[in-house]
Amino acid sequence: MDSARGRELGLACAANPVEVAPLRPRLADLLVCPVDGGALELVEWESSPARLSDEDVVRVRRMGLTPERFEREVRTGLLVNRRRHVYYPIVEGVPRLLVFPTGVVRDFARRYRNRLAREATGYGPPAEDGAPGEEAVLRSFSSEWLHYEWDERAYWSQSAEDMFRTMNFALDLEHKDLRDRLVLEVGIGIGGIADYVARSQQCELVGVDLSHAVDGAWRQFGANPFFHVVQASAFAPPFADGQFEYVYTQGVLHHTYSTRAAFKRISTLPRVGGRLYVWVYSQSDERRTPLRRLLYALEAALRPVYSRLPDPFQTIALAPWAPLYIAHQRLAARGNPHYTTYGWREAMHAARDRWTPRYVHRHTDEQVSRWFRAAGYDGLTVLSQRQAPDFVPDSISSCVGVEGVRLPVVATEGQAAG
Repeated sequence: MDSARGRELGLACAANPVEVAPLRPRLADLLVCPVDGGALELVEWESSPARLSDEDVVRVRRMGLTPERFEREVRTGLLVNRRRHVYYPIVEGVPRLLVFPTGVVRDFARRYRNRLAREATGYGPPAEDGAPGEEAVLRSFSSEWLHYEWDERAYWSQSAEDMFRTMNFALDLEHKDLRDRLVLEVGIGIGGIADYVARSQQCELVGVDLSHAVDGAWRQFGANPFFHVVQASAFAPPFADGQFEYVYTQGVLHHTYSTRAAFKRISTLPRVGGRLYVWVYSQSDERRTPLRRLLYALEAALRPVYSRLPDPFQTIALAPWAPLYIAHQRLAARGNPHYTTYGWREAMHAARDRWTPRYVHRHTDEQVSRWFRAAGYDGLTVLSQRQAPDFVPDSISSCVGVEGVRLPVVATEGQAAG
C-alpha cells in the first residue's frame, strides 16, 4: 500500500512498493471517460513486453482481436480525454478512473509533477463530486480488503472451491455461453470470483471496484491476460452503454447511498439481449434465526458509530468480536462439511463487513424485480425460488438475487413521430 492510500485510510504504510502485473493496452480499448463518455487516449510511460501462450494467442484471434494489444504491459501512464483536458493516471498497473479526488491521484500528481508539466500541460485529474458518501464507502471497503490476503482455504465462510461452486450456481453459469464474450463484474473485492469466472467460462472479464481492493486483486490475479482490473464507481462506470454480454454484481449495490440508483446506472451496461444479475441483502434473511435477529439489532445500534471511527480505532473496537466469529464458525463447520473455520484474519474481515460500512440496505425479491422490469428487462429468474444444492449457504440463497434479459427499447408513438 502506498503512502497516499495510507493517508486516506489512516493505516500504516508498507515499506516497499508491491510488484503487480500491469495494465495491457487491450483494456484501454474498452474504456471511456466516466465524466462524459468521451474517448480516452492511452499514454504509456513505463511499459514492457508480455508473452502470451500459444493457447492464449489462439483464443485472442478467436475473439477477433489482435495479440499485440495483449502483449505489452503498462505499469505507469495516463488515460487522457483530450476534449475535456482531463487525465486519469495508471498507478501500479491499475487505471484509476474515479471522478473525484483521491490520495492516490494526488500522490501521482506530486510524484510526476515535472513530467506532467512537460507532457500534459493544461491537463489535470477530474474534480467532480462523487455519489453521496462515496469517499466514506471507499475508505471502509479499502480498509476491509487491504487487511485481507487471498487464501484458498477460506473465502468468506467457505473454501474457495465451494465458493466458486456456489457462484457457479448463483450465476447459473452452466446455462450460459460466455465463451469469448465480454463480461463485467461490479465490485470485485479481492478478485477471486472474477478470476474464476474468466477462467472457467473462457471469457474476457473486466472487474471494477471503488476501493483500493483493486491492488490486491491485480496483484493476485493480474497475470490472467483475460482479466482486467479498474478502479471506478458504479455511479460513473467508464464503459459505453450496451457494451457487455453479461454484467453481474454480488453483495455490492446495497452498500451505496441508494441501491436503486446504483442499479439504474449499471442496468444500461449489458447489450440488448444480454443479461444482468444483481444480488443484495434481504430483509427476510436477517430474521432467519434468533442469532441473526440479535446481530441485526446490534448492527443498527453500533454500525453508525463504528463506521465513523478512524481505522486504528475501528480495529480496536472490532477486536472483541473476532473470537465470537471464530467460535461461531467452528460450531457451524462441525455440522456442515462445506463451511470452513475462521482464523483471526477471516474473523476480522467478517466483522469489518458487518460493522463498518456507511450504508447497508436490505430489499425484497419483489422490489428488485420491479427495478428490473422498469429498466426494460424481462425473463426474470429469482435465486430464492431455485432449489439450491447443499453446498450453497443459506446466507446466499435466502437473499435477493435477480437476473434478467435486456429488451430493446420500444419507442412510443410520440417518440417515433418525433
